[in-house]
Parts: sequence; C-alpha cells; structure tokens
Amino acid sequence: MKIKNNIKKLKFNKKYSFKYSLNDFLELDMFNPINKKDYFSQYNLDIFKNKSFRTHVFGMGGSSLSTKLLAQFIDPSVINKSLYIYDNPSPVSIKSNLTNLNINNKDKFIFISKSGNTIEIQFFLHLVIKILKQKNIKNIFKKFIFITEDNKNYMHNFAYKKNILCFNHDVNIGGRFSMFSITGLLPLIVMGYSLKKLLKNFIAAKNKFIKNHQTLANNIFSSLRYEDINKLSNIVGLSYHDKIHSVNEWYRQIFAESLGKNKKAKNYISAYGSIDQHSQFQLFIDGPKDKRFIFFEMQNKTQIIKNKNDLIANYNLISVLEKGAIKTLEQKNFLVDQIMIDENLEDYSYLIFYLIFDIFLRSKVAKINFLDQPAVEILKRNTRI
Repeated sequence: MKIKNNIKKLKFNKKYSFKYSLNDFLELDMFNPINKKDYFSQYNLDIFKNKSFRTHVFGMGGSSLSTKLLAQFIDPSVINKSLYIYDNPSPVSIKSNLTNLNINNKDKFIFISKSGNTIEIQFFLHLVIKILKQKNIKNIFKKFIFITEDNKNYMHNFAYKKNILCFNHDVNIGGRFSMFSITGLLPLIVMGYSLKKLLKNFIAAKNKFIKNHQTLANNIFSSLRYEDINKLSNIVGLSYHDKIHSVNEWYRQIFAESLGKNKKAKNYISAYGSIDQHSQFQLFIDGPKDKRFIFFEMQNKTQIIKNKNDLIANYNLISVLEKGAIKTLEQKNFLVDQIMIDENLEDYSYLIFYLIFDIFLRSKVAKINFLDQPAVEILKRNTRI
C-alpha cells in the first residue's frame, strides 16, 4: 500500500502532535481473532472442511458488509453467483432471487445479528422460510446457520427450538469491526475458502502495519489538522474499481457510526467512480469549498488510449478516468489523498488496518468513544416489534 497526497503543494506543513499507544490499538477486541492463536477453536468449523456451498447472507450493516468487504475483493465474480448478500429488507429483491434459483443441498442460509432481536433479521428469517416452503424445499432448517450472541434473544431461542446450527457472535466485537471474526469469515469458510490462508494474510498485514504505523499516523494527523484549520466538514471517498468499492462503503459506515457523536462531526460521502464523476463532480468542484477527497486505487499502469484494444484493456479506462479526476481536483486546490494497493489480500488487509487506525486516531483527537453507537441503539429500540 502506498499513500500520497498534495498537502505540500498546498503549502501546508502543520499536524496534530498527539501521542497514542500502539498497544492500545492492537489490543482492541476486534483484533483478537488475529492475535489469539486458538481463537477459532471455539467454533466447530470442521463440518465445512473440503466442502463448498452457495451461500446466502442476511444481515444489516456490518453483519453483512464485513463479508462483502472481503469477498468482493477476493473475487467479485462470486457476488450474486455463489454468494448472495441481502442487506436491505426489500421483499422484491429477496423473492426475485430465491424464487428464480434452484435451491438444493448446495445452499446455505446464514442469518447474522449480534443482538438477535432486530426487526430486520426477523423479517429476513420468516420471509425466507415462507419462500422455501412455497418452493417445497425439505429440511429447511438444516440449511440455516445463525450467528448471534449466546443469550436468550429471539434468534438464539428460535435456533434452539428448530435445532438450527448457531455460532456465537463475539460479544466484545461490534458488527462494523467484525471482518476478522466469525461474523465476517464464516460465509467465506462455508463457500470453501481456507481460514488458515485468510488468517495468514491478516497477520502479514498486521506486521506490515506495525512496521509503518508512525508514518501512517503522521499522514492522518496532518490531514486531520488541514481539515480542521480549513473548516472542512465533508470528506469524499472515491472508488473506481469494483474490487475495492466495498471498502469505501464500509469506511463510510465506520466513520459515521464511530465518529458522528457531536456537533463537530464530519460527513463522509462515498462516491462510486465514473458514475458519480458524471453526476456529482460539478458540485464537488464548483460547489462549497468544504470538502477534501480520498481515492481508493488499484496500482496499475495507465496507457494512453490509442485504439479500441487500449480502451478495453484491464483497468485502463478506469485508471484514465481516475487520474483525470485527481488532476482536476488538485488543480482546484483541494486536498487529495491517493491510497494505492496491490491486487492481493495482504495489501487489502493492510488498507483495512490503516482505515481502522484512522478512526482510532480521529476519535482520540476528538476525545470520543469510537466503539459505541448510542443513537443507533435508540433507533433499534424504537423499531422493535
């Protein structure tokens, strides 16, 4: 991973002088699945050994985005083919997919909710049961897997009554930071991916982060200082490549839920490549000067487009559009960060570490607890059955 920006060209050389504890960061519960050698021994994962299933994941926010965050980068072709993710309680899309699919013994349905009581997960569960019964599918509950906390919540009680396989959601890891835990990894394991190989990449990324954390911190502190001095209230993240678009969506979630807790909180806007380049850039460029920009990029060489073969080669057109957007924003004197990664899971995991670190340091400067979500909990209570 490489990070570069134009902050020096903007003649800005200030940054926050803030002491942080690397150990405090690395000892956060979200990293326990990586730090603790026998962490996954508490789960019986041997039942999926040498097997692969078409997997359907139902969950809101981090409950499903954690899997999407990894799967879309590892192999975007699996989405809506061998991996279906339902993160919106829309009966139209769910009915359309499940009605048209030939459901058989190669299908598993994973329902994820940390609390086990959310109204959305109950909707997903009973709608799927209804659809599968209408399709005359036998032994429905043998196809189901639950991930929820080990207490007397709705999902846990339902699993007990119907003899559904149930994995315990780590009570110390919130949904939005669960990509390294059973919540994020079980769907991949059920699909046939190796837990050992996944963890190997995560550990390598952690070691790379430890080696470079001071440089990363300096970049965060200088960018944050620039935002505050110039009273920038909006951060726009742009991703042009399908493989890394989910990390932009996920960063939007952890940014909003972790940092949006007072009147000084900033907005994070997730924009998608050329789609938003053709719809929002007029506002971005000539609108209020209250924004800075972050580009999530795949490292590849951009060629001059001379013919149709150059036009359709790999990521060439995407990179041309991306570089054009960066050049335009820099010419308009916006602060632009470019985060570039190689096309491998280790570098991608390193990026995930960096973005969590960014939230951690921002929360320290703002003196807030980035792990809770009090407003969301109120919302959940107000939408229960």
